[in-house]
Amino acid sequence: MMLKEISKYWTSSSVGYDKVIQTQFRSRKTVRLWKQLLIQGMGLKSRQKVLDVGTGPGFFSILLSQMGHQATAVDASRGMIERASRNFDRYGCKVQAYVGDAADLTAEPDNSFDAVVCRDMVWTLPDPQKAYAEWHRILKPGGTLIVFDGNYMYKENKSLFRRLWYALSWMLILITEKRIRQRSSREKSLLSELPFVNVLRPEADEQALLHAGFRIFDTRRNFIPARKLPLNYLKYGYENVNRFMIIAKKE
Repeated sequence: MMLKEISKYWTSSSVGYDKVIQTQFRSRKTVRLWKQLLIQGMGLKSRQKVLDVGTGPGFFSILLSQMGHQATAVDASRGMIERASRNFDRYGCKVQAYVGDAADLTAEPDNSFDAVVCRDMVWTLPDPQKAYAEWHRILKPGGTLIVFDGNYMYKENKSLFRRLWYALSWMLILITEKRIRQRSSREKSLLSELPFVNVLRPEADEQALLHAGFRIFDTRRNFIPARKLPLNYLKYGYENVNRFMIIAKKE
């Protein structure tokens, strides 16, 4: 039931998130930085078979295709998959995309992917432990999982400085991305029930990954320094203390 409600939430947000990635694609610096981060996790091996879980409007799948990899995109939100499919056509990428549950990837056989990647989606999962176990199942031995996520909504800091920064970020997002960054009280209530909103991360992720059979290779906080993308920092930097990148391996 929760997955259905979360999927509806992301479908209703698909237009706004599509504006986010179009803004990112217009910035060569942004595209270059994200490709570098993917390379740091996946290495330089060519033609890897990669599952982009929670693809949203398809940002990672497009980058992976441009890098010469074979990407498959899955998202529980039909609206997101529709946006992603349009973007794949727009950017000339051949990517298989389908609606599916990140914690129940029955369409994918065991040991079939070189890498699994995701961005800002684990925190939205009703059952993160089950999802990590499922991603371990579909990875080949030696395969890599790269998680970009954050300790979003966990004991949010509401200091005056943070509130002022949030107001500034809201204005910059409106100007640069042409969208209003706002959640309704009902949406906040729904998201507050998610398990990984109520635990300290990435510590909870590391425990869940070890339990699923992964070896933690690297965990990084604040993985996008302000000097690399100053405008991005002004828009989203107030969240940097909560953001992290995990690279894990299937033995």
